[in-house]
Amino acid sequence: SSGFAATILRCESPGRKAPMAPGNGDAEPQAKRMKNDNGDACEPLVAGVRPFLVERFFAKHEFTAEFMLGSSDAESLSVKELLELAKSRGDKAAQQEWEELSLGYTESPGDPKLREAIANLYGGPISPEQILCAVPEEGIFMTMSALLSPGDIVVAMTPAYQSLYEIARAKGCQIKKWAAKYTAGVGWSYQLEDLRKALDQNSGGQVRMVIANFPHNPTSWMPSPAEHAELVSECRKRNLLLFSDEMYWGMAVAQGTPKPESSCVRYERAITLSGLSKAYGLPGLRVGWLATQDEEAMAKLRQMKDYLTICGSAPSEALAIIALRHGEVLLQRALATTRRNRELLHAFCAEFPGLFEWGPEPHEGLTKFIVLRGWAARMGSRGFADWCVQEASCVLVPSDCFEFPDPPAVRFGIGRTNFAQALDRLRSHLQKVQSSEGPAASAS
Repeated sequence: SSGFAATILRCESPGRKAPMAPGNGDAEPQAKRMKNDNGDACEPLVAGVRPFLVERFFAKHEFTAEFMLGSSDAESLSVKELLELAKSRGDKAAQQEWEELSLGYTESPGDPKLREAIANLYGGPISPEQILCAVPEEGIFMTMSALLSPGDIVVAMTPAYQSLYEIARAKGCQIKKWAAKYTAGVGWSYQLEDLRKALDQNSGGQVRMVIANFPHNPTSWMPSPAEHAELVSECRKRNLLLFSDEMYWGMAVAQGTPKPESSCVRYERAITLSGLSKAYGLPGLRVGWLATQDEEAMAKLRQMKDYLTICGSAPSEALAIIALRHGEVLLQRALATTRRNRELLHAFCAEFPGLFEWGPEPHEGLTKFIVLRGWAARMGSRGFADWCVQEASCVLVPSDCFEFPDPPAVRFGIGRTNFAQALDRLRSHLQKVQSSEGPAASAS
């Protein structure tokens, strides 16, 4: 198990000296040393932030390797396919809306029809006025920039999409980890007791925000309704902001009843991030949103957006409106693909029990975070992922890219329709490695 880690991490921001690591007063500031959480040297900081490890890894391989076996999104649609889907379901307006689209500026918060469609996903207390449309990554940047201050303590789930904590770190916040635990034969989980320890540990500052993500990337962990309620309760009694990354939320919705309830519905100080990139299979639209009941937070976020994209793309918003009219079909399409691919991956891991350790849980999302064994583990997650690219032209995402080296693991993405072919390619190369010591020993 990786165990619980509540280590405080700090980063130097422009014009201020980075604090020292606790209990290590004679050490250089972490940011000045320019190392990642694994202790490896990394590229220089840019505007206070370290290189985005997953994105740099994808930039190197995504458009050159033959198979993206670690992607976290559902199979994408073309514009033609989306419009044909709408037509097949009796949506006579879609084609006309697309053809008569004005390419002028759009409203900064988002098209009113789009915000109404998004608000309908939540119901209850969320109205169109409580929705701010943004590119998903922009939503993270706006929230951390507008709502946090240097010295704030932020408790974040790890492993995680790096920007969820890196923007806060660069701003001068202290980051405490709420770390995943791995149990062989069971899988990944997050313990609420570990969250409470992180919240209550005295580290010379005040906790300002909890950053959660579920269904979780890369483990796909999803809290039960009771666990989600307990998480909200812990935030409410401390009056904390809760940033809830729900980019994969559609996968939980597609599972059926009971319908999960978003953090922004459960808690008045929650800011929910979601969008069409993952479960809906429309990442090229770059359409996401923030939803919150917190009027003060929303006012700050809208002001912050004026310094970023200002407004969204008119074609993207028009297609997003059409897509959400048929959202259930898109989600069921993604769910069917992931269920099929999950079984294929289970069988694949069973073929190579000396290399991959199958954990049956969790299974809500578009990814599986598979722990490595044998020679693959000895290579380390990055070493094994590099081998997969070089030998099989298959891209898996190593746990090192999530700054989470122990246990070594790789992320499989189970949302693509060419998953079986990708597994076949990787299988053929793994079968060539006859020695239990790994590729080098087999070659000799």
